[in-house]
Amino acid sequence: MKQKYNIGELEFKTIKDCENYTRNIINILGCCVINKDHIQYNFFNNLIKNHPEYYENNFNFIDYFYININPLSKKFMVNVKRLDKSSSDFSWTYCCKFKKRNANYYLTREMRKVINPDIVNFKKNQNKLICNFCGNDNELYENFHIDHHKPSFKYLKENFLKITDKQIPTKFNDVKIYDKNIDSFNYDDEEFKNEWVEYHNKNCNLQVLCKSCNLKKPKD
Repeated sequence: MKQKYNIGELEFKTIKDCENYTRNIINILGCCVINKDHIQYNFFNNLIKNHPEYYENNFNFIDYFYININPLSKKFMVNVKRLDKSSSDFSWTYCCKFKKRNANYYLTREMRKVINPDIVNFKKNQNKLICNFCGNDNELYENFHIDHHKPSFKYLKENFLKITDKQIPTKFNDVKIYDKNIDSFNYDDEEFKNEWVEYHNKNCNLQVLCKSCNLKKPKD
């Protein structure tokens, strides 16, 4: 059975079909702003989820997309404006490649997932949500984020992988890439998962940040 490629609910038989469809949309739109009311917003929002650094580049905090002319190639380029007002371009062609993620990508994703209940509980147990950077306490509940503050999540993850004597997982149950709530560790990796959760909770230092400060915070 031939593989099919999906961007949201749109299904393409080949990668080339996806590239041609996307290129055609961009060429028809030309230079413009694609906000949440735009007819093509959902397409670009689904497309960018294929980017290999979707979360690392904060592409999940997009205000709107916009198309302009690349001054070097003189071709159309697609950019994002994030909620923190920062901007960047992204390779829409790479998003059409449907590249498979490597094992480390999935391992990091799952290690984040299984500590999420403790992150949620930390937030719920705060008497008052106040940003640790700017002191802002006047935000909606969902606009406050829980952040790893010295040591970073990356440090905790890498150090744990050095000291654990459990087999490091390389295969995971098949779940949607961007589903943050479903644990896809295999049954054989249960001890690894439990040991990681315990290590994380003993060594993490969590802090409350407002959305704006969390987006501006330097990467690990």
